[in-house]
Amino acid sequence: MEFTGFCPQGLDLLIENRMMDSPDFYEAHKADIKRLAIEPFYALCERMREDMLLIDPLFVTAPSRMVSRVRRDTRYTKDKTLYRANLWLFFRRPRAQFEEVPFYYMELGPDFWRYGCWGGFGRGEMAEARDMILREDKLFLDAYRAVQAIPEMHLSGELYKRPKHPEAKEIYQPWLNRKQLGIDFEETQNFDPVFDGSFVPLMLERFAKLAPFYHFLCTLRDRAKIGQGGRA
Repeated sequence: MEFTGFCPQGLDLLIENRMMDSPDFYEAHKADIKRLAIEPFYALCERMREDMLLIDPLFVTAPSRMVSRVRRDTRYTKDKTLYRANLWLFFRRPRAQFEEVPFYYMELGPDFWRYGCWGGFGRGEMAEARDMILREDKLFLDAYRAVQAIPEMHLSGELYKRPKHPEAKEIYQPWLNRKQLGIDFEETQNFDPVFDGSFVPLMLERFAKLAPFYHFLCTLRDRAKIGQGGRA
C-alpha cells in the first residue's frame, strides 16, 4: 500500500469512536477504522523504512509492532475511556515489555500532528547525559549541534524545579535540567501536509539530521545499563 496521506474521514471516525466509547460501536466500525485510520499508518511505516534503517539498522520495521492500538490499556490509569482518537508510530530497537528505549515517532491527533525523537529515560541515563554535557563530550556536542541546526523543532522533556548545575554554561541549561530528553515538531493549525502526505520528505530529512542526537540517546542507555543505573 502506497502512502498518499492520512484520511480526514479516518480521523473523524477515531474521534467519533472515542466519543461513543462503546465496544458495540467499535466492532460495527472496526473494518472502516482499520482501512481509513490504521492502514495509512502501516503504509507510512513502509514509506519511511529505507530511510530510517540508514539511521539505525536495528530498528523494528514490522508495522504491526510499530503502530499504536486504538483500544487503550486502562489498567493503570484513572482515565477509563476505552478508545483513543490519536494514533502514532515508533521507530525503535527491539525491547522487553515495558522497557523504554530511544525512538523516533510520528503522531496524529484530532487537533495536532507532530514528530520527533526521544530518549534519556531514567535517572541513570540522565546522569550520564549530564556528565557528558559538563565534559563537552564529542557525542554530546554533535547532538547539540544537530538540534540547534533545526530551529523549527524544540527541545522537550519534563524539567526539574531547581537547576542541577547552575554553574554550567547557560546554553546547556535546557539540557541539564530535564528528566528525559526529546525534540519535537508540532503543528496545530495546518493539517494539509498530513492529508496530502507532503510532510514526509521534510520529516525524513530532519530525522536524518537528528541522527547524532538519536545516537547520543542510545549511548546514554548503553552506559547506564553497564553502570546498572548510573548515578542519581
